[in-house]
Amino acid sequence: MLRSLSLIIAALIAAPVLTVNADARPQKAVRNHAPPVKDCTRINGRSGYYGNPWCTPSQQRAWDRATSRRGRR
Repeated sequence: MLRSLSLIIAALIAAPVLTVNADARPQKAVRNHAPPVKDCTRINGRSGYYGNPWCTPSQQRAWDRATSRRGRR
């Protein structure tokens, strides 16, 4: 009787400690980068670089980031 009571008390004390340690494990951060919607490929003309007149600067930055990520894989 005393032995089973001490086992129950030990289990009740150890249970919260084990769950805290399980939650404290570091988790890998997951980033979900959606590809840019618009194709902002840069255009080169006869007299040099023209850029892409159909893209805003923010769309161009998003496209450049996505294409540089694609090249690193």
